[in-house]
Amino acid sequence: MHIVVIFINIGTYHAARLRAAYSACQQKGWQLTAVQVTDDTLEHPWGDLEREITFPLKTLLTKDGTSSSSYAERSAAVLPSFLNNLQPDAVVIPGWGFPVSRAALSWCRRHRIPTIVMSETKWDDEPRQWWKEKLKFWLRISKFDAALVGGKLHRDYLIKLGFPSNRIFSGYDTVDNDHFSQTAEIARQNPEKARQRQPQIPTKLYFIVLTRLLKRKNVHRLVTAYANYRQQIGTEEAWDLVICGSGEEESNIRQLINKLGITDCVYLPGFIPYQALGDWYGLAGAFVHPALLEPWGLVVNEACAAGLPIICSRTVGAASELVQDGKNGLLFNPENTLDITRTLVSISEMDTGMRIKMRELSQEIIANYSPNNFAEGIFKAIDTIT
Repeated sequence: MHIVVIFINIGTYHAARLRAAYSACQQKGWQLTAVQVTDDTLEHPWGDLEREITFPLKTLLTKDGTSSSSYAERSAAVLPSFLNNLQPDAVVIPGWGFPVSRAALSWCRRHRIPTIVMSETKWDDEPRQWWKEKLKFWLRISKFDAALVGGKLHRDYLIKLGFPSNRIFSGYDTVDNDHFSQTAEIARQNPEKARQRQPQIPTKLYFIVLTRLLKRKNVHRLVTAYANYRQQIGTEEAWDLVICGSGEEESNIRQLINKLGITDCVYLPGFIPYQALGDWYGLAGAFVHPALLEPWGLVVNEACAAGLPIICSRTVGAASELVQDGKNGLLFNPENTLDITRTLVSISEMDTGMRIKMRELSQEIIANYSPNNFAEGIFKAIDTIT
């Protein structure tokens, strides 16, 4: 059995899943080949990935500085010849909307090769019209033989459209849990060394956010809620706020921080390399995900694995499965600034013992969402459709 797994661009999340799948395939005597559309990181600055890629990887288009839309169209033209050479027995495809996804599905149907779609689409990601959804299902989604999804909300979306429930499997949205739990614990055991490695880490306890700085990520409202939090709890008792990431809204966010007079307690260190994330997670007091819209939110996986209480928007896909409100974290309405402030106050005022219990429960929950689940989901799908 030769399995081909296609991604747009291999990042740290994908590499962890593919390592697990490759190892599981080797145990079965199967072959696995990963295919990425481009080695350009596009809008995701993944950092140094060389040590993460320990599986066979093919690249359709090498980095040349062109736009992502150019890569997308060209990849659809290049893919068929790659698949002709690889001769897969099953192909795992990223979604149904990308040109390369449509090209892969078309090639597989022409050659009668089973297909598995990877999906993290849920019904409330955007305003939807029923007739358009049914048309999309009839033209594209229904053509796949099986689906690998992140969680229940993604499964429910496909079932609502008419996809057979017995051909939908879980395991798509996973990260390298061991990496985050181990590196965060190392930082906690020796905070001084962690701060030597990462001099930008605040000396005071802090909330941590890891996100791209886009409007839908709702960082503006979080900053306002944080300013209210400081007024309510007092500057001496208040935690700092660390917002890691970059994006088109960065200058607007900095202006808001200046306007609110909180430049001395809000840190924007920019993009944090994968290998350094453990130090930042390890010394944080809690993780915050404020997004208005988020199909899943793999940073929630990371923070759970790192052993943090989770403060999360109810609209984040991962929240329904990884955050138990009042147990390993708190949920809020992302459009309600006061509700966000409430969660910041509640977490920071908890006694240390309660936060430790939250940390431990986060790690217990995320143990059921490991890269091995990705491999298991693919195998279950293949068993069903071949």
